Amino acid sequence: MESDPTVNEVASKSSRMKDDWNDRARVNAKWYITTIKLDLTDEDFDASGRPEVEKFILGDPLLTRRDLKSQRMLEIGCGLGRMSRHLAGYFGEVHGTDVSGEMVRQARERLASIPNLSFFETSGADFAALPTAYYDLIFSVYVFQHVPWKEVIESNIRDACRVLRPGGLFKFQVNNVSHPDYVGREKNTWEGTTLTENELRRAARDNGMRLVSLSGMGTQYCWAIYNKPLEHLADLPGQPGRPQIEFFSQSDSPSRREVPVAGQLAWLTLIVSGFDHRIVDANSVVVELGDDDLRPCYVGWLGDEFAAEMRHQGWPDVETLTQINVGIPPGVSPGEVSARVRYLNHPASAVATVVLHEALPDAPEITHVANDADGSLDLRVSGERAGFRIFTIGLDESAGPDNVTILLDDLTMRPAEVTYLPSGAIYKVTARFPEGLAPGSHDIRVDFRGLVSEICRIEVLPAV
Repeated sequence: MESDPTVNEVASKSSRMKDDWNDRARVNAKWYITTIKLDLTDEDFDASGRPEVEKFILGDPLLTRRDLKSQRMLEIGCGLGRMSRHLAGYFGEVHGTDVSGEMVRQARERLASIPNLSFFETSGADFAALPTAYYDLIFSVYVFQHVPWKEVIESNIRDACRVLRPGGLFKFQVNNVSHPDYVGREKNTWEGTTLTENELRRAARDNGMRLVSLSGMGTQYCWAIYNKPLEHLADLPGQPGRPQIEFFSQSDSPSRREVPVAGQLAWLTLIVSGFDHRIVDANSVVVELGDDDLRPCYVGWLGDEFAAEMRHQGWPDVETLTQINVGIPPGVSPGEVSARVRYLNHPASAVATVVLHEALPDAPEITHVANDADGSLDLRVSGERAGFRIFTIGLDESAGPDNVTILLDDLTMRPAEVTYLPSGAIYKVTARFPEGLAPGSHDIRVDFRGLVSEICRIEVLPAV
């Protein structure tokens, strides 16, 4: 029997990826995993994993609805176990996988004393050594963004769905940058390919998954959450009765009943009865907003604030309700607009009238600050690492040194340069710390045309 050329091609590409990451692991594994500091200690390296576990796992209410100690977790792309060691403190059983055998070897050596934590080397294309329908939660971050081939990512997604148990969740991050300068650029095993929204939606459908959530579209940090349906629900309709919109508001707060037509807050939440949220998903629900048929980016359980609001309104069982979040499409005018929802081609709900208002401009947002010498977070009061980069979202193509200002404590500074980076869909604002700056904690903000970001606290160290 002839071998499948597609399978052979994926295997060949995965092998190249394995070689590259083994080389990086031998040179400086901690740097390539964190890019924080070239000479990072084990203590600081492991400590850097805790806030990410708290943010991406413990801070996600979808993932913490059940007792974590009773769950088996798979971490894809575990590296040296920076996050794995913390995950093992919360989950009953944690398995970490990595394409790099050298990463796995070092992780096993470092963390051999943790009894409920195990590590496995993979081919880079699948999880062939792992059992089917075994894990309650599968998680991956900072991994697929480094993969240069869509078919390799899709192969990993496909086999992750195999090892996920019915009822389990798969949360993973991919690069979703759509700027043509980035999409058209040749990729490598550091600067990976883009997976589009349509490709993420299709992967869920093709693998029999419910698409619960998509967020961060258009950025390097796009998140998808898939849910493997329970087997006994397979033949049940997702719309057992006529749906009804019971409540709607801006997605960030149930107290904000009107929704802006543009900007970061241009998201509408609908709370709907008449759906079975164990079956419907962001691929099968349609929101009719005016003349537009829209695909939502979240369909599932009620968030805490919306559950509290519905209880306050006297709803007897919020678990029977479904929350739907949908973005307001470009070009919609302020004013009243009709909204209805439906499941596939089933009858739609009655009309609810939503009020849209003119959007206020968004303030810039600082993602992180790094030195301008090696891109690490090692900032110094003088020397080459006194030059710094502020990575910022919320600017536009008009941004430059003439209309962007850096606020460092009480000082006002003009940047040397403002540059758009297509690879991260983000702006880089560069400058240098003023002479005489004292070591210690400092507050930094970015002002763009009078709109000021929230404070970012940075730690600046003495000169080397």
